[in-house]
Amino acid sequence: MNPTAIKFLVTGYTNDDSRCTVCIQTTHKQRLFKVPVKRNTKPFELVHSDVCGPFSTVTLGDNGKYILFIDDYTRYTSVWLLPNKKAKPCTFTYQSFQARVDSMRYEMKRFRHDNGRGEYDSKTFRYVLAACGTTYETCRAYAHHKNGVAK
Repeated sequence: MNPTAIKFLVTGYTNDDSRCTVCIQTTHKQRLFKVPVKRNTKPFELVHSDVCGPFSTVTLGDNGKYILFIDDYTRYTSVWLLPNKKAKPCTFTYQSFQARVDSMRYEMKRFRHDNGRGEYDSKTFRYVLAACGTTYETCRAYAHHKNGVAK
C-alpha cells in the first residue's frame, strides 16, 4: 500500500524505513469512519435485495436462481424463484413483491441492492420504482456493511 494512503488510514504512522510495512501496520490502530445512519421506524421503509444462485439442480419450472427481499426493520424475508438474472424477470418479481407489500398496507420508501450483475439496471425498473415513490439506493457489490442483510 502507498505510504500516503497508510498515513491517512492509520493514526500516528511514520515512515522511518527501519521496519517493514507489515510491522508498522500491526503496531498502529486503524481509524474508524463512523457515518450516522438513520434508523428505520416502520416496516418496509428500507428493503434489501440480492439475486443468488444458481442451484445445482433446477426446479420443475426451470428456475435455477432466486431473489431475496428483506425488510430492514422486521427482517421479514421473501424468497422468489427466477429462471435467470436478467432485468426483465427481476423487475416482474419486484412488482409482485411490491403488490404483496401494498396488500399488507405498508409503503416501501427505499430499495437497496448491490447491483453486482446489473439485474436492476434498466429503465423499466427505474420507472417502476418512480411510480411507487420508492428511491433506489445502490451500493458496491459485496459491500456487507451496506447490504449485509441480504448477503
